[in-house]
Amino acid sequence: MYDERKKVVWFALISRVAILILQFIFNLICPDHHADAFRGPVDDSDKVTFCDNIIAFLFNGLTRWDGQYFIHIAKYGYTYENVLAFYPLYPKLIQLVAIFIRKVFFLLNIHSSIIVAAVLINTVCFVKSAVILYDLSKIVLKKKSVAYKAAILYCINPASIFFSAIYSESLFAYLTYYSMLESIKLNPYVCFPIGLSIFTRSNGMVNIGFPIYFSFKKLCDGLLTKSENFSLKTLSRFIFKVTTLQSLCLLCNTIIISIVPFLLLQIYNYILFCIPHSNQTFIPEHIINYGTINNLILPGSDKIEWCSAKIPIAYTSIQKKYWNVGLFKYYEIKQTPNFILAFPILYIMIKCIKEYFLEYREYCFTLGLIENIKNKKFIEAKKYPPEMFVFIIHGLFLTIFCILFVHIQVSTRLISSASPLIYWYCALIMSYEPCGDNDTAYENDKNVSSRWKVFFLTQKKYSFEDKLVIFYFLGYTILGSFMFPNFLPWT
Repeated sequence: MYDERKKVVWFALISRVAILILQFIFNLICPDHHADAFRGPVDDSDKVTFCDNIIAFLFNGLTRWDGQYFIHIAKYGYTYENVLAFYPLYPKLIQLVAIFIRKVFFLLNIHSSIIVAAVLINTVCFVKSAVILYDLSKIVLKKKSVAYKAAILYCINPASIFFSAIYSESLFAYLTYYSMLESIKLNPYVCFPIGLSIFTRSNGMVNIGFPIYFSFKKLCDGLLTKSENFSLKTLSRFIFKVTTLQSLCLLCNTIIISIVPFLLLQIYNYILFCIPHSNQTFIPEHIINYGTINNLILPGSDKIEWCSAKIPIAYTSIQKKYWNVGLFKYYEIKQTPNFILAFPILYIMIKCIKEYFLEYREYCFTLGLIENIKNKKFIEAKKYPPEMFVFIIHGLFLTIFCILFVHIQVSTRLISSASPLIYWYCALIMSYEPCGDNDTAYENDKNVSSRWKVFFLTQKKYSFEDKLVIFYFLGYTILGSFMFPNFLPWT
């Protein structure tokens, strides 16, 4: 017998093994597409052993597209301007783990050690993120069965291949969900996972909104509670002022500590690329030659435009220069297939957000800070719990940002790793109900005793919504495992 958390752990692990097997099979039977994408330079002096060939044979499908950048950064650091678009925590973790792996498995070269390190990090972070999503869902949704369904759906999410490939999705999801959970608990140290999420991906900056929101909600709750005690009016006002001051100071500390990694990164980028000195002395000769041949800008070059900006932030400038990222920049007829690929997740997000606002109009007008819903039966009759408000706002921001600015096909992996809404919505609309009391049961009796059997694999009747959700999640999982390893457009 497995409790729900152990069940989530096992299925998360099984799903990662399944993805690794799928990408291996598809990469083996299909020839690679010759995509116009960055491919890291190869050091001819590296010795390639039989063990290295085995690692390449098994996991090369995970190194496509942006994976090339992360591998390059882990091996050589930030040697070209375009690699500054990728934040350092993930490749630095890979580098550190790879050093340990190479000491233990000394037959592996640096490249192979990095690949193995990335696979291990992604697997651990994914399993941890699935469990944390379950814990978060249980607190917000208040139903064990729905929280369990959401965590299981996360394990087969439409962007599954990116959570196993050499991408930062698994690490970012782990840090983001953990930040959300600790923000709800008002953990004063939540600034550290938020800071690390910012150090992993640029959109981690949005996570600062969670401790801000829950801190203000606590202040509003305290104000309403103390104002009712008229017999001790003076004392309650004094206590409220003191607690408010403490809370505001703690909130300021949280914000400052959270953004320190981002500020340090900008300073590092500026010193490395903009201050004229012998920046290229640490760069191997074959890296310099590769950059010269492919017109890549090296540190200290006089062609770096963002260095002369009033606020020299590399990320936005590089995204615009190398990937043409900007307002409506991706709206071209030739990108229609990518818009079709992104449509399902954007539709789900918009539908979830719209339904929530329609259910809780008055609650939304108060920004969820003032509890004006006291009828328990009224809440139970609703599809969504009111506590989802801040996650709805977060999801709304991500959805609008994806529609207006990013390469639209990136929406699937960006939202899948940053917002729990897609899993909550799909878990709520699925018709499956476990045997017994819905507040305590999470699976049927047969599935509880199995590590891999889960509700969507064994239920006898499927509603139309069930079929759509399963088709979308599993369909994109399998299709992505075919497209990505063969350098086909699935980024």
